[in-house]
Amino acid sequence: MSFRVTLSTPDKTYYDGDAEDLMVPGLSGYFGVLSRHAPMISAIQTGILTVHDADGEKLFVVDAGVAEVTGTLVTLLMDEVRPAADAATAGEQLDELLAAREKSVSGV
Repeated sequence: MSFRVTLSTPDKTYYDGDAEDLMVPGLSGYFGVLSRHAPMISAIQTGILTVHDADGEKLFVVDAGVAEVTGTLVTLLMDEVRPAADAATAGEQLDELLAAREKSVSGV
Protein backbone atom coordinates (compact mmCIF):
# COMPACT_ATOMS: atom_id res chain seq x y z
CA MET A 1 0.00 0.00 0.00
CA SER A 2 1.42 3.38 -0.96
CA PHE A 3 1.16 6.89 0.44
CA ARG A 4 1.85 10.38 -0.91
CA VAL A 5 5.28 12.00 -0.39
CA THR A 6 6.32 15.58 -1.07
CA LEU A 7 10.00 16.53 -0.72
CA SER A 8 10.68 20.25 -1.11
CA THR A 9 12.95 23.17 -0.35
CA PRO A 10 11.63 26.75 -0.24
CA ASP A 11 12.51 27.05 -3.95
CA LYS A 12 11.72 23.69 -5.53
CA THR A 13 9.87 20.40 -5.18
CA TYR A 14 12.20 17.43 -5.75
CA TYR A 15 9.71 14.59 -5.33
CA ASP A 16 5.93 14.60 -5.35
CA GLY A 17 4.42 11.16 -5.77
CA ASP A 18 3.47 7.87 -4.23
CA ALA A 19 5.90 5.77 -2.19
CA GLU A 20 5.89 2.32 -0.65
CA ASP A 21 8.27 3.35 2.15
CA LEU A 22 10.78 5.99 3.24
CA MET A 23 13.99 5.98 5.23
CA VAL A 24 14.54 9.38 6.83
CA PRO A 25 17.60 10.72 8.72
CA GLY A 26 16.06 11.85 12.02
CA LEU A 27 17.94 13.49 14.89
CA SER A 28 18.18 10.22 16.83
CA GLY A 29 18.99 8.12 13.78
CA TYR A 30 17.18 6.92 10.70
CA PHE A 31 13.49 6.09 10.91
CA GLY A 32 11.20 4.34 8.47
CA VAL A 33 7.76 5.39 7.30
CA LEU A 34 5.18 3.01 5.85
CA SER A 35 1.59 3.52 4.79
CA ARG A 36 -0.74 4.38 7.68
CA HIS A 37 2.17 5.41 9.91
CA ALA A 38 1.11 7.10 13.13
CA PRO A 39 0.91 10.88 12.79
CA MET A 40 4.11 12.63 13.85
CA ILE A 41 6.38 15.60 13.29
CA SER A 42 10.14 15.12 13.37
CA ALA A 43 13.25 17.19 12.83
CA ILE A 44 15.55 15.86 10.13
CA GLN A 45 19.31 16.04 10.12
CA THR A 46 21.78 15.96 7.26
CA GLY A 47 21.83 12.52 5.64
CA ILE A 48 20.54 10.33 2.84
CA LEU A 49 16.78 10.08 2.42
CA THR A 50 15.53 7.02 0.53
CA VAL A 51 12.18 6.79 -1.26
CA HIS A 52 10.99 3.39 -2.51
CA ASP A 53 8.27 3.75 -5.14
CA ALA A 54 6.87 1.71 -8.01
CA ASP A 55 9.93 2.62 -10.14
CA GLY A 56 12.47 1.51 -7.52
CA GLU A 57 14.72 3.39 -5.15
CA LYS A 58 15.31 7.14 -5.25
CA LEU A 59 18.08 8.70 -3.15
CA PHE A 60 18.34 12.29 -1.97
CA VAL A 61 21.02 13.93 0.13
CA VAL A 62 19.17 16.29 2.45
CA ASP A 63 20.15 19.00 4.87
CA ALA A 64 18.28 20.10 7.97
CA GLY A 65 14.53 20.09 7.80
CA VAL A 66 11.28 18.75 9.16
CA ALA A 67 8.97 15.85 8.34
CA GLU A 68 5.23 15.76 8.94
CA VAL A 69 3.58 12.34 8.71
CA THR A 70 -0.22 12.09 8.66
CA GLY A 71 -0.70 8.44 7.68
CA THR A 72 -1.55 9.05 4.02
CA LEU A 73 0.76 12.00 3.37
CA VAL A 74 4.38 12.73 4.28
CA THR A 75 5.60 16.29 3.79
CA LEU A 76 9.36 16.84 3.98
CA LEU A 77 10.60 20.45 4.02
CA MET A 78 14.37 20.80 3.74
CA ASP A 79 16.99 23.53 3.61
CA GLU A 80 18.81 21.70 0.80
CA VAL A 81 18.14 18.64 -1.36
CA ARG A 82 20.55 16.96 -3.77
CA PRO A 83 19.15 14.09 -5.89
CA ALA A 84 21.62 11.20 -6.26
CA ALA A 85 21.81 8.62 -9.03
CA ASP A 86 23.09 5.81 -6.79
CA ALA A 87 24.43 5.04 -3.31
CA ALA A 88 28.05 5.88 -4.20
CA THR A 89 27.04 9.29 -5.57
CA ALA A 90 24.85 9.93 -2.53
CA GLY A 91 27.79 9.14 -0.24
CA GLU A 92 30.05 11.54 -2.14
CA GLN A 93 27.43 14.30 -2.09
CA LEU A 94 26.86 13.79 1.64
CA ASP A 95 30.61 14.08 2.30
CA GLU A 96 30.72 17.30 0.23
CA LEU A 97 27.76 18.77 2.11
CA LEU A 98 29.25 17.93 5.51
CA ALA A 99 32.66 19.32 4.50
CA ALA A 100 31.08 22.58 3.28
CA ARG A 101 29.15 22.91 6.53
CA GLU A 102 32.29 22.28 8.61
CA LYS A 103 34.19 24.84 6.56
CA SER A 104 31.49 27.49 7.06
CA VAL A 105 31.33 26.83 10.81
CA SER A 106 35.10 27.03 11.25
CA GLY A 107 35.26 30.18 9.13
CA VAL A 108 38.03 28.85 6.91
